[in-house]
Amino acid sequence: MKIPLLISLVLSLCFTALTHADETQENPYRQLVSGEPERCVNLRRIERMDVVDKRSILFYMNGKEIYLNDLPHSCNGLSRHRTVMYRTSLSELCNVDVITVLNSVGSGFLPGASCGLGHFYPISKESAEKIKQQSRE
Repeated sequence: MKIPLLISLVLSLCFTALTHADETQENPYRQLVSGEPERCVNLRRIERMDVVDKRSILFYMNGKEIYLNDLPHSCNGLSRHRTVMYRTSLSELCNVDVITVLNSVGSGFLPGASCGLGHFYPISKESAEKIKQQSRE
């Protein structure tokens, strides 16, 4: 009886340590940013969003600017094959706002994990393409 409990406890601690290590590591894509981070972007200027991975989203803006959003924590379920929604009462999307991963169910969607956004880092088109290519490898 004590051995299964001990094994369960050890596995739980290992998983917690791995999860915490993942969230404290700096996002490697941040090396490709080309300027100072922004707290917010104008909603009307967002042309599209491309999810890169559980911690990174590219925001393509009207006017050809691109921002890398570096989420402060991994967002379970977030992937380039999932739909994401956000709600804000302002005309901007900011680093204090929350996104929600939507799960496809039949002909509709159910909300999944909700995750906080990070800062918006300006990035070149070439760097954005490099990030997308690296994420597919």
